[in-house]
This record gives sequence, C-alpha cells and structure tokens, in this order.
Amino acid sequence: MPTISAPADAEEYNEDKTLLTLYALAGEESGGFVTFRPHFISRMGRTLFPDGRDAAPVRIYEAVEVRELTAAEMVRVERELWIHYHQQKADRQHDRLFAVFVGTRIIGVARCARHEDGLEVDAVYVLDEYRLRGFARSVMILLIEECGRNETLYMHSKIELMEFYGSLGFYSIPEAELPKSIRDRFGFCMGDLKGINVCPMRREPGTGEQSRQQSGQEKIPA
Repeated sequence: MPTISAPADAEEYNEDKTLLTLYALAGEESGGFVTFRPHFISRMGRTLFPDGRDAAPVRIYEAVEVRELTAAEMVRVERELWIHYHQQKADRQHDRLFAVFVGTRIIGVARCARHEDGLEVDAVYVLDEYRLRGFARSVMILLIEECGRNETLYMHSKIELMEFYGSLGFYSIPEAELPKSIRDRFGFCMGDLKGINVCPMRREPGTGEQSRQQSGQEKIPA
C-alpha cells in the first residue's frame, strides 16, 4: 500500500500563543458535577479563541505515516475525526480515504469520492492540536498521486483555503463547469456559493508537481 513520509514535530508552531486547556470533570451529570463532552469543549474553545487557539499543540515522539485506509479502517475516521467535522460518513463502495497516523492514532484525513461523472475531493480534516505542521499537505499529496494521476479532481474549497489548494495544482472554475452530480450536492445554495464562503476548483492530471517540493504551514479546514 503506497505511503509517504510526513514532517514530524519541528518547532514550527508559535509557542507564544495563549493555550486553552479544558478538563472534563469525572462522573455523571449530577449533584453539581458536570461532564464536558469533547465536542462541547471544542466549540467552547472556538468561541473563546476564534482564530483557532482552542487546542494546545502536542509534541510528536512517535512515527508518522501517511497511507490509504482499508475499508475496515474507515469507521475509525468517522468515530475519531469526522465526529468533529459535520459528522461525515464514508461510502465504502465509492470513497477512497487517505490518512495521517501518529503512532497508531489517526490525526488527519482526506477523501476522494467517485461520483458517476467525476472525482470529488472533500472532508479534509486534521485534529486541532496537530494543525499547522504540514499534515494536510502530506495527505493531499498522497491523494493526488493515487487518484489524480490520470483523472481530473474537483472540489468545493473554502475561499480562505484556495491558496493552499492552488499550491497543489487546483484552480478556480465557474460552478457550471463542475460535473453535474458534484454540482448538485450544493444545489441548496441556488448558485450562490460565495454566500457560504465556497469556490469550485479543479485539478487536471499531471499538474501541480511543484507541491512535492513545497512544505511549510497552511491553514487547515475546521
């Protein structure tokens, strides 16, 4: 199974940032004790620190691996990552998932979904405490190598992430140029994708090879 290496902990993050640490109290919700669920803690952090400072970056001492997941492993992404990201579900028949592992823990993922008329990249997500270390780039490079070598890739990018995806060979296109099945997924917008801070993008096979040499910090989807 193809794998690529990913950057380990390299002191790249800003250690001066104010860090938020929230502790869940033990026990049940009774008698004055409250147990904070993980999703509640995450939302609380985003409210207090909207620029993303809701999780303390962690030191990485274990091996980092980037590889494609098996169908049996997809449920781990649903439970461990996508529970924090719109509660996405994997289609084991049509999806290919690529993940970043730190030791045995999955800390980042990207999906390539096969529609009847095209391939769509979406659900790119890295756990808060592992962001800004190049993991999103690493997993996207492997996805592109495996899925975009001979086929065109499409995506709906957040506008603030267009520069990041552009560095990987994607470029903006009119919504009308998306394959119909991919375009229809956002039909509820009635053609106003900018109203939800989204822009359609496309990547042709064989483009964006400069991404292999590029590294550094990028913004990661929340």
